[in-house]
Amino acid sequence: MRRLVVSVLPFLALVACGGSSGPATATAPSATPAAAPATVSAEGGTTASAAPAGTPAGTPIASWDGGALTYGDISGAIKGSLTKLEADYLTNRYETESQALDQVLNDKLLEAEAKKRGLASPMELLKAEVEQKAGEPSDKEVQELYDANARRLGGQPLEAVRDQVVGAVRQRKQQERYGAFVAELRASYKVNLTLPYPELPRFEVSADDDPSMGPADAPVTIVQFAEFQCPYCGKARESLAQVEKAYPGKVRFVFRDFPLGFHDRAIPAAVAANCAGKQDPAKYWKIHDLLMANQRALQEPDLERAAQEAGVDMAKWKSCRTEVAMEEEVKKDMADGEALGVSGTPAFFVNGIFLNGAVPFENFKAIIDRELAKKG
Repeated sequence: MRRLVVSVLPFLALVACGGSSGPATATAPSATPAAAPATVSAEGGTTASAAPAGTPAGTPIASWDGGALTYGDISGAIKGSLTKLEADYLTNRYETESQALDQVLNDKLLEAEAKKRGLASPMELLKAEVEQKAGEPSDKEVQELYDANARRLGGQPLEAVRDQVVGAVRQRKQQERYGAFVAELRASYKVNLTLPYPELPRFEVSADDDPSMGPADAPVTIVQFAEFQCPYCGKARESLAQVEKAYPGKVRFVFRDFPLGFHDRAIPAAVAANCAGKQDPAKYWKIHDLLMANQRALQEPDLERAAQEAGVDMAKWKSCRTEVAMEEEVKKDMADGEALGVSGTPAFFVNGIFLNGAVPFENFKAIIDRELAKKG
């Protein structure tokens, strides 16, 4: 029944920076490589609060004439990686269960609604509610999608790829309508989802003295390791904006730099933002938002324009950018992230619970709601 609504064409898929390519899933888009989990501490620390259950430290694992090794000899070095594997497994399992639940539930609702309307099959219902109501692409929609993807299309003129672009717009419109219709059905049939969310491992992760937004005593702290050149970090802003809107005064956001080695403008952009923050924390977030919204514009003239728009004292800002300590601070953030097992961006720690990649708002909500419930 869901074959009617398929994903948009491959050339529209956002590719993970540094990770595997391909379209993101509905519940958890791909990100740059991997990261690991974290209990938030303003003072700092990168010690796991609980190691994954496994082999006792005293268990012999190797011996030779004159010596021996126990599991404790290697466990310290791999604790972060093992905790990451545990978190990845639990998260992936939940996402698989959630996707299966969505598919079966949606099919059942479509069957019930088709029967209620006296239709021969759910496909007839989908044609009436999705195909017909989504409508055909307008010339404006086709042109906008073409303009947004012209480079990915190799510079071919619109007329040469019109059928492909029209098909992609049509599929997108049908996807959007399908999502809206399913939401209508769930509301009409009073759906209540009770799939248990797993207890994920936590690490202690420092907020350091990095830029933050929200009350210092907020019941939930989200520490993000990210950089300005990775498109998935830019995409993550959508979910974070939803979190800020949904939980006013209850969430503190902390941004820590994690510039990937293959992004040559990541460190200069990070330093540019941090130097704005030295003048005024509000100016940090202003330039942060400007750079995230224009990730292909990170050359020197672009950074200067962003700084001017943020209203910084340009002389002090330029002087700050020459200070070795500013780049060292960025590298310290990265080292702290690596100590936690972070190896890609964006990586989030929600009260210490790890989320990897530009995940949708629902993933944050599942954790935040549980954290708020625990604190009454």
